[in-house]
Amino acid sequence: MAVDYNSKPLLKVEGLKQYFPISRTFTVKAVEGVSFEIYPGETYGLVGESGSGKSTIGRSVIRLYDPTDGKIIFDGTDISKKLSRGDTKKLRTQMQMIFQDPMSSLNPRKKVEDIIGEGLDIHKNYKNQAERSEKIKAILKKVGLAPEHASRYPHQFSGGQRQRVGIARALIMNPKLIIADECISALDVSIQAQVVNLMKDIQEETGSAYLFIAHDLSMVKYISDRIGVLHLGHLLETGTTDEIFQNPIHPYTKSLLSAIPEPNPMVEKNRVAESYDYKTSGINYNLGVEHHVSGSHYVKCTDEEFEKWTK
Repeated sequence: MAVDYNSKPLLKVEGLKQYFPISRTFTVKAVEGVSFEIYPGETYGLVGESGSGKSTIGRSVIRLYDPTDGKIIFDGTDISKKLSRGDTKKLRTQMQMIFQDPMSSLNPRKKVEDIIGEGLDIHKNYKNQAERSEKIKAILKKVGLAPEHASRYPHQFSGGQRQRVGIARALIMNPKLIIADECISALDVSIQAQVVNLMKDIQEETGSAYLFIAHDLSMVKYISDRIGVLHLGHLLETGTTDEIFQNPIHPYTKSLLSAIPEPNPMVEKNRVAESYDYKTSGINYNLGVEHHVSGSHYVKCTDEEFEKWTK
């Protein structure tokens, strides 16, 4: 579906910081001053290597973590501070998360109908048990599962089916924003394609926005409208999918894209992956400021670095 970038952002993250104190003298700075926006019906891909802070951002946005600093505005409401009861209800119904490991995120002692219907039970979103059952069967059908699967337990499903249950659990509340935290990384490649196509179809039907967190660049390119590149807790570069893949500015982005294997063996044989080491690069992320390149393309760097890369 077409995204209206002139409309008001559904989610606005400004200067998000997430620190974890380990001891009196040591603190892990997992996320350092990250800012981005997600518009209604848009898929915003967040990419980066393991440990770059992708999942931490997702968990901070949905308030599984209390942000250390910064502002998170969701659908016009500031959710970065202490939440009122009304704000909590709005957040829990209109924002949902699909977790990375479908087995560990599903209660093994509960049947699928109770796992999916838990949100309905908590927020009393049905008049009677018949309506509850009807909603659960409808959402199971939407994600490609049969109504009889409702009476089964998570261990009776394959990995792809379990992830579909996780998607159904997120969709049952009809949310405006779904945070997909590496939801395909534990699946086979063929199943990954099925799940991503399912998510695209559901987005067309419901108009939900996605924060799609992943390290598989080809899958992010396929599903995302815009992409943000994350490294060591800093958002280095953001822009449309075409801008990032066809005109990368930051050296780290270039190194990421150069690591993508080519399906053509003749081209792959001559492919050279660019190396990037932050310690020897001479770049200081903490001194960086945003530079507007073109369209919606932004790069975080100093003035000198920007001139050097864009010459």
